[in-house]
Amino acid sequence: MLTAFVAPIASAQDIRLVVDAQSVTASFSGPMDGAPSGAFTGKLSLNRSSSEIPVTGTAQSSLQRVRITIKVKYADVPQDWFNRYRSYDFDYRLRGQIAGTRNVDWSGTRRYDDVEAETKDSGGSDFIKLSSIALTQTASKDIGARVQATIENPLSFPLKISSAKYRLSVKGREIGSGSLKGATLHPAQNTLDLPVDLDQAALLAAVGAALRSSGPIYGHLQGTLVIGLPGADLEVPLELTGRASLSSP
Repeated sequence: MLTAFVAPIASAQDIRLVVDAQSVTASFSGPMDGAPSGAFTGKLSLNRSSSEIPVTGTAQSSLQRVRITIKVKYADVPQDWFNRYRSYDFDYRLRGQIAGTRNVDWSGTRRYDDVEAETKDSGGSDFIKLSSIALTQTASKDIGARVQATIENPLSFPLKISSAKYRLSVKGREIGSGSLKGATLHPAQNTLDLPVDLDQAALLAAVGAALRSSGPIYGHLQGTLVIGLPGADLEVPLELTGRASLSSP
């Protein structure tokens, strides 16, 4: 520690996120004269929470700037970070050491739309999938629908769905809509039944030929799922496609 240079508390100028199914890789970039490149070890907190998590990563120095890249697993995220969620911006503090010799203490506030983010692999479909659409012909010749979605909650604590609204379409034609309230997403995988009120005429117009031959059809679900949090609601867009099956009574 006697050889450490101390960087004053400052705000990282750029933050970039890469999201995958199990973690977020975050890169913080800011000015720092004479910073070395090497391993980074430190702690991260969000939204002015007193809960910090240990993080490790790498630091790359170039000219008078340094970029620190760390990976955060969803399972390590404290619930207090989510309880302090705001819909428009977030606070952060990253502190630690580069190569065991240079202290870093960055903090600040960023709007979500100022942060560059990208998804790897399948993006949102890693968390939410339309697992089945069951269309059943009743004795009255009407068609009923049972739609199920599989939602992965990678966090270590449950989340409350305050509401969800969605529309179901086939071949570009809306055939029904529905809503859901008061469900709980437990850690790991959850299966939700999504009630749908079908428009019989629109359904038959969209897939009449496929229904008559009992051939495969595909449904598209669009809408919004709202996670209720103490600070603000978190809206999650739904954009899902799944295969539908048809059965007779």
